[in-house]
Amino acid sequence: MRKFLALLFALLLCTATKVYAEDAATVTVAVKDFPQKLQNRTVIVTLGDGPSDTESTVIVLDGLNNYTATVTVAPSEYYFAAAVQYDALGDYPLQEINQTTFLQAEGGNHYDLIYTLAGSSWYESVTGQQRHYTLQPLETPPENYEPKPAQVGAYLTAPVGFSQHVIVYLQNLYTDDVYDLELYESNGLAAVEPNALRGKYAFLSACVVGDAENRYQFSCEQNELSTENGVDFHLTVTDTAKPDREMNTPSRDQNSTVQAANSFNNRNADAPQQPTAVPEIVSQPVKQQKKQLDQFSLLLDFMPVVLVGAVLFAVCRKHRR
Repeated sequence: MRKFLALLFALLLCTATKVYAEDAATVTVAVKDFPQKLQNRTVIVTLGDGPSDTESTVIVLDGLNNYTATVTVAPSEYYFAAAVQYDALGDYPLQEINQTTFLQAEGGNHYDLIYTLAGSSWYESVTGQQRHYTLQPLETPPENYEPKPAQVGAYLTAPVGFSQHVIVYLQNLYTDDVYDLELYESNGLAAVEPNALRGKYAFLSACVVGDAENRYQFSCEQNELSTENGVDFHLTVTDTAKPDREMNTPSRDQNSTVQAANSFNNRNADAPQQPTAVPEIVSQPVKQQKKQLDQFSLLLDFMPVVLVGAVLFAVCRKHRR
């Protein structure tokens, strides 16, 4: 009897699974044309009964799944929304290419939802200005200028223990392109944009994500740099709440390769000063040997003089006889 009940239960389970598979719908969500500057960010997609559904299903898209995922859902109407994680100010709004918000999923069907950046941020669309910086006037490039690929970077000197997320904004004054570099504790508070273009670059601004009270203030060692001489902006962040905190440069101070290079390059400067006259330390037997050799050498030097004198003395005696 038990075997019969177990067999019946397994049959019912298989039938239910088959019926659900036939009635279920599949939805693939993906992010396309994600800019390079956002490649390390996570996108959160939610689907539920509506915007206020507290039990919405969450889909995580990131570099690990190539910003693509497929889910199975029961036939129903679903509300879809996508957002870049930690973008509470809406600087990177996402929109489905067909402007799909509500999806009527029917059993056995498959649906594709593709999200891309919607263009202007919410702040820019409302005010017509950028939130974090003001663009600088463009400059006329040299006659031989060609917008070839180049690399621009930024690194930070910060209080010891500083672990905030920093965004640095750089503008190409020849092409008007703006690049935002993201600096984290994990990348040593240094970042590089490898897909930039040659030109003259200006430091526009920098900010700490979530610093609504402007606790952290930034200064730049050089506000303009050219890719011909290398674009590597050095910024210093000050904690206005504790301005006396000890400072360091993680990308330099905590990088073993850089430390080794600095130690090698500064080996002469770091070496203790030696007196100009270094006394010769020689053991006593060696000194005696050296003294004897010097006396013998002096005797050899005077031998010709002694011989000449002896010859002259002999000649004089002969003539006297």
